[in-house]
Amino acid sequence: MAPRPQPWSAEQVAQVKGLLSSFNGDVETVCAVMDCRRDDLNWLCRQAFGPSMTFAKAVHKYELVGKARLKSALFKAAEDGNTKALDMLAREHLEMMGPVERRRKVAKEMRDKQEETDF
Repeated sequence: MAPRPQPWSAEQVAQVKGLLSSFNGDVETVCAVMDCRRDDLNWLCRQAFGPSMTFAKAVHKYELVGKARLKSALFKAAEDGNTKALDMLAREHLEMMGPVERRRKVAKEMRDKQEETDF
């Protein structure tokens, strides 16, 4: 078994947090950027983020952080008068569909009805 690497420095921990919160959480990307082995990721995450924090848990946590930042930026842009950002927020929160989603929904409903009547 290969020896364990050195735990990440504070700068490297910040780099990992940045990677994960910007939706770059696949194993290959993190290993390439952090120059570590796939087998060491869980150990390194436990050292950096706490004893119960596996790589998968870190990915989940920091992707949520990234989503929150993205949503905040979108909200700020909407407040500043960006109509596209306002439209995107409205569609998400009011569960409205754009023309593409509406066509897909109608097409799916038609296929489902057709399958029900096929014998």
